[in-house]
Amino acid sequence: MCGIFGVVGTSLSSYKKDEVRRAITPLTHRGPDDHGVTFLQDCILGQTRLSIVDLESGHQPMKDNVRDHTITFNGEIYNYRELRATLSKKGHTFSTSSDTEVILKAYQEYGDDCPEHFDGMFAFAIWDNERKRLFIARDRFGKKPFYYTFDDQDNFIFASEIKALFATGKIKGVLDHEAIDTYLALMYIPPWKTVYKNIKVVPPAGSAVLKDGSLNIVRYWQLEKNPISISYEKAKEEVRHLLTESVKKRMIADVEIGSFLSGGVDSTLVTMIAQSFSKTPIKTFSVGYQDYINELPFAAKAARAIGTDHHTLQAKDDMVQELETAIKYFDEPHADSSDFPQYLLSKFTAQKVKVALSGDGADELFLGYGWYTRHKNLSYRAHFKEKVFISPFSGYLNVVQVFTPRERAKLWKNKKDLNKNLKIDFTNGKKFSFMQKINLFDINSYLPGDLLVKLDRASMMASLEVRSPFLDKELVEFSFNLPEKFKADNEGTGKFKTKWGGRWKNKILLKEVAEKYLPYDIIYRKKQGFGPPIKPWMEKESMQKLVEELFINNEAGSYNFLNESRIKKIINDFYKNGKNPYQVWTLTCLELWYQNNKKYFE
Repeated sequence: MCGIFGVVGTSLSSYKKDEVRRAITPLTHRGPDDHGVTFLQDCILGQTRLSIVDLESGHQPMKDNVRDHTITFNGEIYNYRELRATLSKKGHTFSTSSDTEVILKAYQEYGDDCPEHFDGMFAFAIWDNERKRLFIARDRFGKKPFYYTFDDQDNFIFASEIKALFATGKIKGVLDHEAIDTYLALMYIPPWKTVYKNIKVVPPAGSAVLKDGSLNIVRYWQLEKNPISISYEKAKEEVRHLLTESVKKRMIADVEIGSFLSGGVDSTLVTMIAQSFSKTPIKTFSVGYQDYINELPFAAKAARAIGTDHHTLQAKDDMVQELETAIKYFDEPHADSSDFPQYLLSKFTAQKVKVALSGDGADELFLGYGWYTRHKNLSYRAHFKEKVFISPFSGYLNVVQVFTPRERAKLWKNKKDLNKNLKIDFTNGKKFSFMQKINLFDINSYLPGDLLVKLDRASMMASLEVRSPFLDKELVEFSFNLPEKFKADNEGTGKFKTKWGGRWKNKILLKEVAEKYLPYDIIYRKKQGFGPPIKPWMEKESMQKLVEELFINNEAGSYNFLNESRIKKIINDFYKNGKNPYQVWTLTCLELWYQNNKKYFE
């Protein structure tokens, strides 16, 4: 993994060497092993490097050995060896063993279509000095970030993190209240926006060309609807095969690879397959929350079953400082309750290995969340209005919103800041079932906007690379187009169907794939979240003191655009009556972010 930075334009005289080094300094966590800056005509490229592949000759920015092309790259290309062989047959010569050079040669061979040939996680920029243009690309699921802006002299500035853009001293942020409103609804900024009006993001599966000061972004891949006709048993075998191949690809590295292990089916299945490719016990890592949510016994059992070298971390009961540390690093408001636990786990893991595997993405592929089947489980008597008058997709959006549109309207001083476009349709005019519509929203919004942001920032804080085998292009495309009843239904398809009762069930096929490897009680135990128990944790004296300091004893920064009386009422209702803990949590994370970043926009 790396941190990337660059400036392109015809007015670069103000970007001196010391200023550029100051800009890449905030990216040191992303790449503590090496750094480099290359000054070219009309272009400056910088990088900090976490060495994983080709430790000796993978220094960046990297200039091509034949063409006048230079790259700065963040990520891993898992099929780089196969691509290298193909490109060698086409006449390309290589000077290093790195995947970075493979990207350069692929750009020369395939042009702007080169991202379609990459299997991996990536964000990169290539300065093509022959055509005086910058080519940019980001991976299909948005695992690696790419932010950009223009300074007062119309120079294009880009970086892996927003803090590096501000470190140039050339720009100030302009808050986007509509983006903050979306955060209040979903607890994250959607992946097509940032919290600033003047800072943009290249979207997942996006590539772009900057030429003559104009940026043109296109989408080179999207998840298409191509229903697969296949038997259930053959589907299980294919999922098993695709997942095995995906894990195998992600075992490439010149350093040791470990694995996160919660004891749930997703991480345990990934770890089990990974262990089959290792001659020695791989190191596994898990975290628990004492008497609240403690998956350590399940993780320990899974580790014993697999035969890993297992390491555990018991989180403290009071983690206010850890919360503040995580939010300080995140560039934008982000209230996923597992942000700082993910950081703690990553920091703990990074003491032993530089790369870890994770089970992220499985719930999106195999309809693992309760909200996919929620509408099917509603009784008419209890939820007549929702059953009859609104769609399941609308019901899903109502459930996942922390603040409803009506509640957010009461929060804002200016009602025009309310985001009326939250219900985004990702179907492109095609007919999808309600579960597929929810699934598309999760894959296009929740996954890249929340889960992958959390995974990238929290792991990069600890200089740890995390790889997610479930987010493999072939596995995602295959799983998405399987018959819905293979993933979620109420008919029962496996030998444990009696355990489900008459209710709709989730992640059926993946759990039956896991039966080949794992004990029954690991596969079919009740799903637990990774985050801390918000309500009892917010009720602790230390957290109550923090909330009072932010909102009661001082003039909160969010009072500049949100109603002070409304916020204080929400806080009072929680501490007196236990109401809406996640609303207090979301407001607290917003205010902590504001206090840590106000120097950039006030």
